[in-house]
Amino acid sequence: MTTRRRVLLPLALVPIAGMAVWAGGAAEPTHPAGRFHLALDEFTALWRDLAGVRLAGAAAAPQFPDAVTALDGKTVSLRGFMVSLTEGGPQRRFILAANPVGCPACERPGPASMLHVHARVPAPETRNAVIVSGTLRLNPHEGLFYRLEQATVRYA
Repeated sequence: MTTRRRVLLPLALVPIAGMAVWAGGAAEPTHPAGRFHLALDEFTALWRDLAGVRLAGAAAAPQFPDAVTALDGKTVSLRGFMVSLTEGGPQRRFILAANPVGCPACERPGPASMLHVHARVPAPETRNAVIVSGTLRLNPHEGLFYRLEQATVRYA
């Protein structure tokens, strides 16, 4: 019994010790890939451009970088993570996020790191990364800045 206590008690204190380090001014953990969960490649590079949107004020319309404005109405492909809008079953409309929602080391999701996807055919839900291709629309009036229309989903 003494042996179990010696092993389990230190393990139980690890989260408390970690919180004390962060409360003492230490930096929060960061993801090895920077602000995005997935490594930089041809399907993730666009996230860096999309995240460059700026808001001049709380009620101001978003100001898109020139590179993003040039993509409005063009077909793009992005790798990201599905966030369902409905319970269970295949998803025709969902959010594609640059980072998985539950990753503690990733940047918090915001309207510049998510797309509202309108898929051509319902896609089975997954927690793994997917590649979504479709027509990019700059869409500042639905809460998110971007929409992907007529999208197709590939499982990476």
